[in-house]
Amino acid sequence: MTRRSPFTNLVAVSEKQERAAFDRRHAAESVEIIVLTGQSVGGAAKAGGEQLWTPSADVLASIDESGTLVAEKGRLSWLATDAQRDGWIHDLHPLTQYRVRVRRAAPDPAEYAKYGFAVPDLSGHFALDEVIERDLHVPALDDRRAEWLRPVTLATDVGEFALDRSFGWFTGHVAWAGDRVSVSLSIDDDAPEGAETCEGALARLRGLLADLPDVDARWRAFAADQLTDLANDWQEEDEEDDAPPPEPITREAFAQRIRLSELSIAGDGSATPYYDDGDLFFGHVIVIDLQADGSLTDASIAG
Repeated sequence: MTRRSPFTNLVAVSEKQERAAFDRRHAAESVEIIVLTGQSVGGAAKAGGEQLWTPSADVLASIDESGTLVAEKGRLSWLATDAQRDGWIHDLHPLTQYRVRVRRAAPDPAEYAKYGFAVPDLSGHFALDEVIERDLHVPALDDRRAEWLRPVTLATDVGEFALDRSFGWFTGHVAWAGDRVSVSLSIDDDAPEGAETCEGALARLRGLLADLPDVDARWRAFAADQLTDLANDWQEEDEEDDAPPPEPITREAFAQRIRLSELSIAGDGSATPYYDDGDLFFGHVIVIDLQADGSLTDASIAG
């Protein structure tokens, strides 16, 4: 995965310059702490023009240099070359405790001001210099891990949903126009960990199900209006040169062939329906953008 950094333009810089810039964003002094990694471990970013990757690992909790439990989440990051992509140097694993040597993040307010960004709270972010010890079992961090993994289910009038804290949503299935559809409901922004709710997303789901025949027909028709011409182009390009031209796909046929397979709903009521393409695009997924006010703004293919 590649993300564009606000601090790096497209002009190539040297590895030495990148390391110097990384160091400037962190304290010079290193400290020894114990971290419990989260479930997002092993990703890396590399912006245009950069020579080095920036791998990272989420931190669920840590024991600081004074032996105090820090329950707030954070992140470890470091630099790696293309040759170090296998394991990203430190070979970290999810939900595992490590004793590490790190340098605290020290963002420069002037650097953020140049791009019009507010200085973020990076108090739990560190540059990872060294993994000293692996697979520890500090009781306080073991408890934190157990709490994070504790199953939470939400029984509602439209179905049962299980909490996935790592992604920030509840997941389950609902009956939809004769199909069983996977649904993800975003956790409410103000819901504290341990008491997660999804009232905003659930309210939108109830509204959609109450008006299901009209909603399903409107979504299908919108996708057909946006993508039927493209589907015909795809069918024509797939034909052999000596084969007769295929029968044109009508908008009505398009709408009938697709089936809703997944639905993701945000707390503000915006949503993303995902449709199986009925082989119109040879197995690609059809994605629709639904705004909080119910308006449909885009339909595209993905996957």
